[in-house]
Amino acid sequence: MNGNERIEFLEAIINSYAIDEEKGIYKEYAPPKTEDIPYAYLFSQFGLTGMLYFAVKSGLEVKKQYKSALDGLNYYRSMPYDDDSIKYHSERGENYNGGHATCFFDDNIWVARNNLFAYEIFGKKEYLLEAQRITRYIYKGWDEELGGLVWNELGLTPKGSEQDLERGLSANACCIIVNSLLYQITGEESYLNWAKKFYKFCKRMQDPVTKVYYNGVHTIVEDAKKHSGAINKDLYAYNSGSMILADILLHEITNDDNYLQDAIACAHATHKAFLVDKEDNLKYYDGFNWFTAILIEGYQALVEYPKTPDSDRELVLSYMDMVKEGLTYSFDNFKSEYGLLPHDYTIGWRDNEPEETKVFDRLFLTQTGLAEMVFLTADK
Repeated sequence: MNGNERIEFLEAIINSYAIDEEKGIYKEYAPPKTEDIPYAYLFSQFGLTGMLYFAVKSGLEVKKQYKSALDGLNYYRSMPYDDDSIKYHSERGENYNGGHATCFFDDNIWVARNNLFAYEIFGKKEYLLEAQRITRYIYKGWDEELGGLVWNELGLTPKGSEQDLERGLSANACCIIVNSLLYQITGEESYLNWAKKFYKFCKRMQDPVTKVYYNGVHTIVEDAKKHSGAINKDLYAYNSGSMILADILLHEITNDDNYLQDAIACAHATHKAFLVDKEDNLKYYDGFNWFTAILIEGYQALVEYPKTPDSDRELVLSYMDMVKEGLTYSFDNFKSEYGLLPHDYTIGWRDNEPEETKVFDRLFLTQTGLAEMVFLTADK
């Protein structure tokens, strides 16, 4: 896609999902149905802000839309805690600090990362302070005995289900990223210590042979006591993508080559694990598109990192070119009347599939994930 086509796609997403663009209020599904929830979930809102960050980085003049989307996060926010920590709820309130429903630790640390993105672009200290407040809240979810961050606040209570108690890689890996960035910005040693604690835990989820990362560690409760269970071996591309990003940051900080070697091995292994190569279709990566977008973030970081060996850089560039080719094909062949793309972007729309899978074409996070991949793979 050229610059005009990228702008066209971004405008189509804003036009289809915005309820009030100036206030950063968006809906979860388009086209809407009567049974839909009224507003986007938190993960869709921070998916939007992440996409707009990469749109800005790719050269598009969209800082105004980016700032509005960031302001929209405040509707999911809770009132500040006494210890100057802050949390975000999964559903939007009608006013600032009016968020409600479950607080997920993985959602919150991704919001912290997006605040650090905003600090980079706008240079306003309020974004740095907010990332620090969220990070202080995140530490409350760390299990000191077993290691790792539980999925949500219910995992800190006796009522927590097996899912609530799972210590997933997504949240813990993003904690490495956020704490590493905070260390680079502030120089405070405690952030680096936390980054290394989270990293040590995450390595438990890496396959020692293939080098891909699995999804989490189960927690078993017996006689009111918690124990570590088996590894959850589900594969999602964003887990490996997050660890590639974490590895590069820790290599930059420590110059320990083990981190860079891990990032490279993980990138190649994840390409192999997720690649779908059908004879009658373009190649693509299996799985949810926003997850793939985080993997592409990892790829881009490896390509841009000066210490990545040239041979590996060329291979990773070829992986990104494969994604770019598929997205260009989709824009040329499957663009809807509203200017949107299908979740299965190299194959087409899910018109004849069951509702539970067809809904992926309507999701806000599907479109922002696709757009993020467009911006990440754009020619600089």
